[in-house]
Amino acid sequence: MGRGKFLDIVVCGPDMSGTSTQIEGIINFFQNDGKTVKDLRGTEIDALFHTEKFQDEIKTHWGNDFINLSEFLFTVKDCASTTTTTPENFLWYAHKLLSGGGTNQDLRVASMVKNKVTTYIDPNSADVWILEEPTKRGSGQVNRVIEQNRSEFGDELNPKAAAESHSVYRTDEFLRFRKPLRENNKIIVRSRSEESACYQVYDKDYLSKGVSEEYYLQLEGHKIAFANSPTNLFVVCGPENWKEKDYLEFRKSRSNGRDLDDHEKKTQYQLLVNKRYATDWLENLYKKACKKYGSEIPEITRFDIYASREEINQQMANKISSLL
Repeated sequence: MGRGKFLDIVVCGPDMSGTSTQIEGIINFFQNDGKTVKDLRGTEIDALFHTEKFQDEIKTHWGNDFINLSEFLFTVKDCASTTTTTPENFLWYAHKLLSGGGTNQDLRVASMVKNKVTTYIDPNSADVWILEEPTKRGSGQVNRVIEQNRSEFGDELNPKAAAESHSVYRTDEFLRFRKPLRENNKIIVRSRSEESACYQVYDKDYLSKGVSEEYYLQLEGHKIAFANSPTNLFVVCGPENWKEKDYLEFRKSRSNGRDLDDHEKKTQYQLLVNKRYATDWLENLYKKACKKYGSEIPEITRFDIYASREEINQQMANKISSLL
């Protein structure tokens, strides 16, 4: 299956590798290159912000091309305005759509497909679209709240449940957003993807409750993900044989006193995940999965997790320039 002209770039790595920071650097790169960037990360309301219904209203009164809902709210919150478009109005309209607007149709979530059950986003309203995994909507929210924090609910890490819930939102996000974007030859930049198998596939020593690779690959959402693989993986990782002492020092430097989730607390588990990112374990996963589902193996580029933010930003910018 040949690729179109689109780019589908995934930024990934073990926890605390800095994917959000790196994506901000990529956004700056594209904006400086004169491209329109839209950010689809966030909740269903953040996605509804990008629909034609809201964008027409916002542009009429504000005349600005906001990258996301947060930028809009931040920009207008302190403005004295006589217009009818305010953050409060936007949220009221969003609630009306999500609740069905008084009709028999509910769950009017956003999508880039014109149909009877979603509110339309024009994929051509930007050159570059930013997405994330797990999402903060649908089963992705289940991952963020439950699967990464089962101890808060008196339970323990469950890689099988995580693999299944990841699979569900991958179907959702592909049909609603990634498929139309790829068909329209857009640039997609995602935080993580199906490569999170690094976190869920069985290891006899450090992930004994993990799922088999075969089980992971046969889940419906993963079939879609690997059949429509990213063009590029930007992997930020530590050394292959990261020592526990060095990793703990690194984690301390990155955590800034934040509460660690169940994944981040398990040191040997994190070292296993990093080793998979840093070695051909990842390449072998994609070789097997892409062959199985008839897609192209993504190009994998690795970056040093110890490099400075500026160094990684420049390295990623150079790589993207070569791809463009």
